[in-house]
Amino acid sequence: MNKPRCIATIRYSKQEVEIHINALKTFISDDRNRIYSGPYKKLLGDMERIKEQMIDKENEAVINRDRLQPTVTGTVCEE
Repeated sequence: MNKPRCIATIRYSKQEVEIHINALKTFISDDRNRIYSGPYKKLLGDMERIKEQMIDKENEAVINRDRLQPTVTGTVCEE
């Protein structure tokens, strides 16, 4: 029988992702936690992929910013 799978959406800033990555690296590097490190290494890999995706999206937004022509609209006009 397959276990049901639950997916959660969590909002992180890039800085929060970096803090999470650093905490995981610190935990994994401690020899006392070696027997528990398997799931944390997987989580670390996932967090590093998320960080790379965030950087790619930022770079893409900067590139696309120059292509878009901003339109300025307002409700109050003075003559």
